[in-house]
Amino acid sequence: MARYALVLGIAKYDNFTNLPKAVNDAEHIAQLLREQGRFDVQPLPGKLIESENRWQITPDKKLTGKELGQALRIFLLEKAKGAEALIYFAGHGFEAPSLTGEAKGYLATSDCNKDGQNGIAFDDLNTLISKSQLSSLVVLLDCCYAGSLLERSFINSGFSVFNSKQDYCLITASRAFERAREDAEGGIFTKAVIKGLSEDKADETTGEVNANDLMSFVSRELKGSGQEAIYMGGGRSIPLVWYSAKNQVAAAVVSEESPYRGLQAFDKEHAKFFFGRQKVVSLIQQKLTQANFIPIIGASGSGKSSVVRAGLIPVLEKNGWRILEPILPGVQPLAELKRAFTQLFERTEIREISALIDTEGLSTVISKLTGSERCLLVVDQFEEIFTLGSQEEERQRFIELLTQVSQGRLAIVTTMRADFLEYCLNYESLTQLIQEQAVYMPPLLGAELEEAIASPANLQGYQLERGLLGTIQQEVVGQEKGCLPLLQFALTELWEHRDQQAYQLTVVKYKELGGVTGALNRHAENLYESFTEQQQDWVKRIFLKLVRTGAQAKDTRQWQAKTKLLSIAGENRDEQQVINDVLEKLIKERLIVLDCELTGEVWVDLAHEALMEGWERFAKWRKTGQKLRRLRDQIEDALRIWEEEPSDENLMMGGLLAKVQEIWSELESDLDPAAREFYQQSDAQEKQRKTAETFYKIHLSENSA
Repeated sequence: MARYALVLGIAKYDNFTNLPKAVNDAEHIAQLLREQGRFDVQPLPGKLIESENRWQITPDKKLTGKELGQALRIFLLEKAKGAEALIYFAGHGFEAPSLTGEAKGYLATSDCNKDGQNGIAFDDLNTLISKSQLSSLVVLLDCCYAGSLLERSFINSGFSVFNSKQDYCLITASRAFERAREDAEGGIFTKAVIKGLSEDKADETTGEVNANDLMSFVSRELKGSGQEAIYMGGGRSIPLVWYSAKNQVAAAVVSEESPYRGLQAFDKEHAKFFFGRQKVVSLIQQKLTQANFIPIIGASGSGKSSVVRAGLIPVLEKNGWRILEPILPGVQPLAELKRAFTQLFERTEIREISALIDTEGLSTVISKLTGSERCLLVVDQFEEIFTLGSQEEERQRFIELLTQVSQGRLAIVTTMRADFLEYCLNYESLTQLIQEQAVYMPPLLGAELEEAIASPANLQGYQLERGLLGTIQQEVVGQEKGCLPLLQFALTELWEHRDQQAYQLTVVKYKELGGVTGALNRHAENLYESFTEQQQDWVKRIFLKLVRTGAQAKDTRQWQAKTKLLSIAGENRDEQQVINDVLEKLIKERLIVLDCELTGEVWVDLAHEALMEGWERFAKWRKTGQKLRRLRDQIEDALRIWEEEPSDENLMMGGLLAKVQEIWSELESDLDPAAREFYQQSDAQEKQRKTAETFYKIHLSENSA
């Protein structure tokens, strides 16, 4: 696609101070865009150098308002129509009051007055852009008060590009209250832009520097300079320049490592196989230039965790961010949060840092780290804060700590299922941040879906047989909700049955495996049928224990300690070993996963929530006995509270105990020994209380008589 750039550098002014360095800045930008950006560059004010067939900025020539207005009109409405467009401006920017007293923003031309006459009003530029038919637009403004021009003139006037479907990126040199500074070489913003577009900043695989990469670099480069770049954008992150890739994959090289992830999320180690989500990753990057708390919200199976772990984190690390170990809230969210931060310090400092989190918050802790880089904490599966039984006081404090990071070096990204949005409405600070900063996961469709399916195999030297891509797409389209894990699982299975002679993934094998919707169910059923009748019963109990049974069918997965799952067999060591063997087989076949804490405790989880619907037998299990399982979860929640403080006041009592007593015979076999003992102790205390109450009533009656 054609790319056109209009590069403006105005040095001569009638009513403002001259800016001789603006011409040099514009000339450097023009050269870079021409040589590395594949742009057809028109610099103004300029002249044509016929011997080199290119335009060059003329330092001593003025650029009048009439000339610039006409140039912008021709550029936006005619020359760049249907193409990628870039506008760079180096010169004066100013505000002047309108007849109504409202401030209006202007680009200063050589003959403009300070009241705005002959200047280029941003309202007029907005009108031109609204009439244009561009593929994409990049605007770089190196002028004083540029942030004011962007925020007031563009946004307040309803700058049309923000509501359009085209890709856009607008970067200004300074905030509304700041001047754009110069040093001996020129504008420090433009110098940062040129440095950010240099070859050593290019992606090693693609050789590209895009708009998000540039903004991240410029922000760091201007830190402490007295001015701060402002960014706004939408759509994909627009490539600006290209260089030769340093790590090109040889086309003839074939690798047999699976490029697909089954039911597991993509992570940093598998980022090279993660395709199709550049737009949403770019959007999150853009949000992080404006705010420190970004919630990512989407349906189960929409790829939220993969976008953060394999998309966002590698990009931020490349741009100099410090990444904390991602956490899941779990049953003790505050402990998980403290663990993420205390690991950054020496063991002797852990107690101090933990206390500091309690009293001062997270930003204060980050300020104690050496360096000036921004830090990122990812809170994955944020809905666990509502589902895994933490007490309300702890839940409120956890949310408070996360949402109080509006300033400073620390940024927080959370991922959450969309069906838990209602729960967030009870927390004002969280609700407000979701309204202002949330990124909603879009469906993976069209070219992006094709890329996610075919590119990982291509990277390994394999091709999709003709017709396979269309067959997969036809099955996936319309089944988007929760479909990505099923798609990845089907592709993983297909990879394991690939044609290693022809280096192909084939249509016949795809259909044999059951396609996207059938591959997981077929795989899980074959594995289930391989177990004995007793083992099948244990598999059912294992899987149901790994589900938190919610109201209104909002089931979620929940971690369980491996020791609790082994206790399904009671105290029989031989049977516990058989259950352990069952767990190992489920792990090997990618239906469940393990994680280990620093304490050595081993935890078990479903490989993905997609199993709850994708395996038909499991879906049927979940529809029966829901009342009993919800009560079991409540017992285990109460047990956790009691284990933290084993006092009589924390035993089961009241309505919960009455419910358990009523159906104890049905519940007993499904509880582990600790939960059964907890109930028995609670029941015994309740009986003692009732006996004492009866004795007191009799004694009182006798005395009255």
